[in-house]
Amino acid sequence: MKSKYKSIIYSIGVLLLAVGILNKLCWLYVCTIYTEFEECKVAYLSLFPKCLQNAFLLTVIEISLLAVATIIFSESKKAAYLKKISKILMIISLILCGWSVFSLM
Repeated sequence: MKSKYKSIIYSIGVLLLAVGILNKLCWLYVCTIYTEFEECKVAYLSLFPKCLQNAFLLTVIEISLLAVATIIFSESKKAAYLKKISKILMIISLILCGWSVFSLM
């Protein structure tokens, strides 16, 4: 990773991870309001534009974002750029990505 782009690429990784975390928090918040799964699903999907109101598509997008974040943090860790923080964020990204993959099953 080139030194002048490290902080920009790292910021993109943090942003992608933040989007993944916010998406999970939205789902958890909606699930606290409704008791039935179908009601939760409809309420959650209503938060997105019409073209993105597909649970499978949203999950695939989230998996992609978290996978890219994981790769960015892994490469940052290898380049010794914020090594400990990169490792922690990489693990968080991997856990959330695994959670999303599991939710597809």
